[in-house]
Amino acid sequence: MRQTVVATAALAAAVLVMPEAAASAPSSSSSPSSAASSPTAARHAAPLRASTVLTGLDHPWDIAFVSSSQFLFTQRDRRTISLGTTGGSTRVVGRARGIWASGETGLMALELAPDFGRTGTFYTCHGYRSGATKDVRVARWHLNAARTKARLTKTIVRGLPATSGRHGGCALAFGPGGALYIGTGDAAVGRNAQRLRSGGGKVLRVNPRTGRGLKSNPYAGSRYAMKRRVFTYGHRNVQGLARRGNRMWSVEQGSYRDDEVNMLVRKGNYGWNPVPGYNEAVPMTNHRLPGKQRSARWRSGRTTLATTGAAWLRGAVWGNRSGRVLAVTALKGQQVRLLRFDKRGRLRGQSVALKGTYGRLRAVTVAPGGALYVSTSNGGGNDRILRVLPG
Repeated sequence: MRQTVVATAALAAAVLVMPEAAASAPSSSSSPSSAASSPTAARHAAPLRASTVLTGLDHPWDIAFVSSSQFLFTQRDRRTISLGTTGGSTRVVGRARGIWASGETGLMALELAPDFGRTGTFYTCHGYRSGATKDVRVARWHLNAARTKARLTKTIVRGLPATSGRHGGCALAFGPGGALYIGTGDAAVGRNAQRLRSGGGKVLRVNPRTGRGLKSNPYAGSRYAMKRRVFTYGHRNVQGLARRGNRMWSVEQGSYRDDEVNMLVRKGNYGWNPVPGYNEAVPMTNHRLPGKQRSARWRSGRTTLATTGAAWLRGAVWGNRSGRVLAVTALKGQQVRLLRFDKRGRLRGQSVALKGTYGRLRAVTVAPGGALYVSTSNGGGNDRILRVLPG
């Protein structure tokens, strides 16, 4: 059954707009200045229209279009890769042994290779367990020409830290030059985010064929393979990556406050350092650490939304918002947050849509025609994938 909902203010999807001269949010950092801002009072409504494409899912984690009418998606706890259609059909096409699902970890991110149309190659990020070994891994897959079977062909990165399944990350995106970016969680271990030999709490940049760090990475000369992969560090739990031009942006979940959107800079330290132990009372961006820490481009402020996926609006359907507005989904906040940034990465406005209408929202991706495809993450086999367009 297809269901259409127009998300207006009357349907708890009020839009919040921040003027260009808005004041900064209360900061969790020790620095008095920041490029980020928090929500301000509502100014006007700009509704989005959502319709249900697929139902009966369980924690669909990521979505990637393989044609104008077909898309692959992962389900975290079911540990499956499925092919869905815009017409509402779906079938499982891929499973693999050893995929471990616990807490926030399971079969997570999915990203098509730039040459997918020719090779059928795509990548996933997943928890793995074999005996006493538990970690998070990035794997390469092949989808056959008939799009009926996906097969894991090679694990390219292993050894990303995992404990109980908390803060397992994980986000994937291709950047300039065909580099694969991997956003990771800190596995709820205090020292991981600042420890360059750990793959936790980082954005890694690797050769997708080999999984090795690129020669242009900041620590390419290190004796340690994981450190050679590091592009940025000091992250808590990277959930989304989105490229705009030559820049990669990340979405990160805060502790009890300050979810973040960051514009990534080579060798950047984004300031998360929850020590001693695992002290989540510390700032998300602690400017008292040695060296320079990068401030967030947006943060949620005093409470968290549990931000997750990220995608830049693309296509004529979005008018002048195309390429300027980042769509960010939220679990706890149960919304799509639309963040408008200028060319220099400064926040210029924001709005909220679908608030509370479908519950917890996880993935967001842009279909070839410009529509957003958004997944819910409520569990119990009651999740869905939505098509979202301007109202």
